[in-house]
Amino acid sequence: MITTLLSAAGVALADRKRGLSSIVGAVGAGQVSLHLFLQLAGSHQGSIGQRGLPLDPAAMTLGHVLAGLLVAILLHRAEDALFVIVSTVRLTLASRTPAPLPLVTARPAVCIPAESVLLIEQLIQRRIHALRGPPAQPHRLPG
Repeated sequence: MITTLLSAAGVALADRKRGLSSIVGAVGAGQVSLHLFLQLAGSHQGSIGQRGLPLDPAAMTLGHVLAGLLVAILLHRAEDALFVIVSTVRLTLASRTPAPLPLVTARPAVCIPAESVLLIEQLIQRRIHALRGPPAQPHRLPG
């Protein structure tokens, strides 16, 4: 459920270029909401691993902040690169003028008499559904 909500928020923010502060805010809000959802969904008792080492809340918060900043910076750089690529492709396609399409004219209609169509159909039917039976004896010539 939270993945769907975070994906919907990401799609909603993808309509135009954002600044670094907007990306930091979106990533931070996503991390906070995901962390709160995971706390509500399961037990989070402040221990990690099989040894049960206690986690320092300040260290966890600092880790989240650093990870969020790193992700935001990477997303900002990727967004810049993506917009450069899109503008380059747009300029490349805009500079090309499409070749004019060939004129298409309707061919004159050819009328086939119904009798000939029936004749062709009868020939096909005779070929497909030939008479069955024992093979005919070949005729021998006297001599």
